[in-house]
Amino acid sequence: MGWAIAVCFVIGAVCALRLPVLIFALIVVVVIATYFFVGITAGWELVPTLAWSAVIGVALEAGYLFIHGAFYILYVRSAKKERAHQQIHSKYKSE
Repeated sequence: MGWAIAVCFVIGAVCALRLPVLIFALIVVVVIATYFFVGITAGWELVPTLAWSAVIGVALEAGYLFIHGAFYILYVRSAKKERAHQQIHSKYKSE
């Protein structure tokens, strides 16, 4: 199951590049519901199936959040450094 979690993380990371958060959240809900439904119909126990469904959903969301965190570090923080070096010259002497 470790490979499945790693694959879900990578899928979440790839989806972060192109999908809006609402669409991705709906996809995660469908994946969780599908895994749960398949697990119950296959005869697995209720609590472990529910737990693994939640773990898969968390892994998908973690990949999505990881990429957005990386984008924040790359773009927002680098833009702050560039803006800090620029001097704003005002036409008023009191400023």
